Amino acid sequence: MSLTDSLNAEEGQKAAGSRKGIFRIVPPPIVAMIIVLILAGVVIAGFAWAQKTVTLVVDGRETVVKTTSSTVGKLLKEKGIVPGPKDKVDPPVSEQLKEGSRVELMESHHVTVEAGGEITEFDTTAATVGDALKEKNIALNQGDLVAPESGYRIAGDVKIKVTRVRVAEEVKNVPIPYSVRRDSNPEMARGITRVIKKGSNGVEQQRWRVTYHDSQAVEHRLVDKKTVTEPVPGIIQVGSGQSVSRGGRDIRFSRAMEIVATAYTYTGRNTASGRAPGYGLVAVDTSVIPFGTKLYIDGYGYAVAADRGRAIKGNRVDVFLESERDARRWGVRRVNMYILQ
Repeated sequence: MSLTDSLNAEEGQKAAGSRKGIFRIVPPPIVAMIIVLILAGVVIAGFAWAQKTVTLVVDGRETVVKTTSSTVGKLLKEKGIVPGPKDKVDPPVSEQLKEGSRVELMESHHVTVEAGGEITEFDTTAATVGDALKEKNIALNQGDLVAPESGYRIAGDVKIKVTRVRVAEEVKNVPIPYSVRRDSNPEMARGITRVIKKGSNGVEQQRWRVTYHDSQAVEHRLVDKKTVTEPVPGIIQVGSGQSVSRGGRDIRFSRAMEIVATAYTYTGRNTASGRAPGYGLVAVDTSVIPFGTKLYIDGYGYAVAADRGRAIKGNRVDVFLESERDARRWGVRRVNMYILQ
């Protein structure tokens, strides 16, 4: 082998040795780290791709959440939400989730409705009072009152009161009282009256607007009125005289009364005032005529109030007569009685 060949061979061996040295510089742990980083990047990219932004509404309360759950049911489970047997989930729990999905859980509540005197109870997922009423076909008429109001959000068991409001027009005939003219007559005893002309009421027709809450009238408003019949005034004469002539004698009195006079006789007992019964003693209503009052009764004569009886009330007097025969003959009479001065 020539020197030149020998040198070339030596240079070739060095070069070869130099290339082998390059592969030994990279240690195995670095290679493993690079592989882990690559896999992590793939996983992170996959997670980011699988994560979605979803709107979750639970009983009207709205929340925006990020989730990797693939279905509605898994999302609810992820959030620790267990729907009740009567709750409503929209969309269904089997529905696949995607970016921007909206999931709504409507919880069921017990509702009691009182409307028109009837009570209805049911469970509902309706969001508002108005929705619950529509669900049961409970229609609201114009003016009806609802408590709580129709827009009230149902967040638990609730009692709803529907008051039916009705407005009606009613016509009434109302009497117009007649007036009375009182004329003094000195020829008549004081306290005695006589009807000269009988009065009569007129009639006023009234139109009312009445507001009812259910069956109870709560407001009356007069809309119109007119006179149908005018009242007719009455005329009476009022006695102003204080003396009468009886048997040729003038009897002066403070007041006269028109009375109903009956008669009684001996009962075996004294009068209520303690006096023994006898002619000239009469039974009276002591709230009208006190005991001891001196009287003159047409058809009977002078008398004193000294007794009382169960049936003697108001302008009624029982005169004493000596026999049952006389008492029966007297009967019942309408006469004037004078309270003496």
